[in-house]
Amino acid sequence: MINSNFIPVAIKTGTDSYLIAYQLPEPMLDEWNSRTPDAQFKLEVSGLEGDTWTPLGVKKIGQSFTVPKSFGPVPLFRTETEAGYRYIGLRKIDLQGTSNFRDIGGYLTEKGSQLRFGRIFRSDNLSRLTDSDWEVIKELGVSKIIDLRRSDEKARSQTVAPRDSGIEIIEIPIDVEIFGKSELIEHILSKEIKRVTNDDMAQMYEDLLAKYRSKFAQTVSLLLEPTQASTIVHCTAGKDRTGLSVALVQLLLSVPRQQIMSDFLLSNAFRTPTRIAALSEKLKSHQVDIDDIVPYLSASKQALLRAFKILDSQYEGATDYLNFDETYAPTLASEWKTRIFYT
Repeated sequence: MINSNFIPVAIKTGTDSYLIAYQLPEPMLDEWNSRTPDAQFKLEVSGLEGDTWTPLGVKKIGQSFTVPKSFGPVPLFRTETEAGYRYIGLRKIDLQGTSNFRDIGGYLTEKGSQLRFGRIFRSDNLSRLTDSDWEVIKELGVSKIIDLRRSDEKARSQTVAPRDSGIEIIEIPIDVEIFGKSELIEHILSKEIKRVTNDDMAQMYEDLLAKYRSKFAQTVSLLLEPTQASTIVHCTAGKDRTGLSVALVQLLLSVPRQQIMSDFLLSNAFRTPTRIAALSEKLKSHQVDIDDIVPYLSASKQALLRAFKILDSQYEGATDYLNFDETYAPTLASEWKTRIFYT
């Protein structure tokens, strides 16, 4: 019996070992297994497309088990429930060149449908992907990458897909500004900006929705395009522009907001500690207190709550926000359901 307050996900613990854990409503990396109800699942395993299923037996939450390499670098699991099969996939996909590469599949909609794993991936900067990383991405069936970074960000860290990959990179530049400035770290180091609060981040999200409505609609339309096998959407950190784009997709698909928030806050488990560690020495040398800028380096719960509020009060929800432009509305309203949901 699956507890609806927790989202079962697979975690890779070794070369070919995995376990099933629960993703918490407000997840933290070291708590995936510590505050969960007792449960066990009778599991089957397949490749990510779920073509042929092999029994694995009954596995308890947190129990490590082995999966043959023949199922690929990103296997898919399922368990039978009273309502049918529930699919359990890897939330975080470990790549050497990223810290925040995730699958947004597995979430349940308000009508009980489940988002497919292996269709939409979200990530931070992809410029450091290794050859082996690109091999994994090839096996994920990725045909398009949506890059939401500004031109100067891309110039510093270019994403270059292998020539034989067939992957199309689509650039939809979205700027992120706080206090009217884009490159905030430089202004923080110079002491021009001394503090960034959650309210500042919430205002940034409000500004993003107002300024880039057409670009968010374009991004969501591409992510739900029915002719696509799978797509990656990313920015630099994979938490704000990417987080808001993914939240809009999930709202459009009627994923409950608690689950959307859980997905959004995972950046604080995977990306934020890495970013803080990388900046720590530089911030100390400039006598900057890290606590004064943590909201800027994090996925801010208050920011996404502000986005929800703005979408409700000014646009009557995500559907009206996204369907204002006939260029994208037909795609959002048509055949993507069979591609994005398990049937």
